[in-house]
Amino acid sequence: MRPAWHLWHRKRLGAERAGPSPILEGVHEDLLERRSDYPILSRRTYLINNSLGAMHRLTRQRLIDYAELWDTDGVVAWNAWIPEVARVADLVGAILGAPPGTTVLRQNVADIIGTVASCLDFTGQRNRIVYSDREWPGSHYTWAEQRRYGAETVVVPISDNGVDIDQQRLVDAIDERTLLVPISHVLFRTSTLVDVRPIVARAREVGALVLLDAYQSAGSVPIDVVDLDVDFCVGGSVKYLCGGPGAGWMYVKPSVAETLKPANVGWFGHVRGFDFEFADVVYAPGVQRFAGGTLGVPSAYAAAPGYQGVLDAGVERIRERSLSLTQPLLEDALARGFTVNSPREGRHRGGHVTIDPGNAQQVHDELLARGYAVDHRPGVGIRVAPHFYNTAEECTAVLDEMERINKELA
Repeated sequence: MRPAWHLWHRKRLGAERAGPSPILEGVHEDLLERRSDYPILSRRTYLINNSLGAMHRLTRQRLIDYAELWDTDGVVAWNAWIPEVARVADLVGAILGAPPGTTVLRQNVADIIGTVASCLDFTGQRNRIVYSDREWPGSHYTWAEQRRYGAETVVVPISDNGVDIDQQRLVDAIDERTLLVPISHVLFRTSTLVDVRPIVARAREVGALVLLDAYQSAGSVPIDVVDLDVDFCVGGSVKYLCGGPGAGWMYVKPSVAETLKPANVGWFGHVRGFDFEFADVVYAPGVQRFAGGTLGVPSAYAAAPGYQGVLDAGVERIRERSLSLTQPLLEDALARGFTVNSPREGRHRGGHVTIDPGNAQQVHDELLARGYAVDHRPGVGIRVAPHFYNTAEECTAVLDEMERINKELA
């Protein structure tokens, strides 16, 4: 019989005290006081926060507020909507360590990187986009299609076993012909946490731009875009930010923003959009030139409570709690004989653990039917992603249910 979770933590605490990254017992249990802010937690075991974070209870009211403004004020509602979208952009910017006024909201990452790509000139010698074969496929589609404009894509295999990565291979591929290096902070299949700094350092040596995709890390792993010195940081709100779909976001380093001229520009990217000038665009200053067309107001209203919830909990504390849940989860999965397709050490891992109990697709489907919210990725298994509002008991319960389902399938 396995020990109770609190005893397991105590055992681990004693074993890990001398190491650099101790697994703490009951770390930040006070965050569980916020469970009532996420109503779905009372209805199911919700461990899919790397795919769609739980909705904050205030989101419903915020959408009503948006609708009331539209219904009551009509077109005059724009006087409230425009500054509110800017305020919400600064909220997510604060989670990223971005200064106020350096982050804008867009619909999604595909929209955002299409705009970034439209800034770049691929007709010269410096025309390479260098990235790994572990990137999000949707982003790869966009970068690969830049070949029609003269880009050369260099896709670097960085893993021999699908989990552990050799990022030096990516560093070595960055040369004087490299224009852009897109990198994911956390890899979506395996939860591998990428060390961004050596990649950025090499890009700086050769004069290349760096785009950090923090979709799988924002709200779960601390990020400081200024300290990391990335040129762009992009992501969305459906995962650990608990902000829902339609609220993509991008940070642009101020010194870089002033030098770029997106061809994919909308009227909110014009310095005097409401003058409706039928002439060549005059770019708005800084990140505002990346704002695109008409703002996604309802998405911003919906996202704000999730952002605020993360800020109130504190990303550092969220990270510590995440490790105190995912490390026992990982080791318990191994003890049960399951395959784990995530890094073993917490310092190399993001917020989820990818587990293959065997029959992964069937087990996943049955888990959903039984009220356990997780997801499945072909070739790697079931992704289990607790957030700060989840309990250790929920983590062990999903492993118990995996075992039970496998026995039934047998």
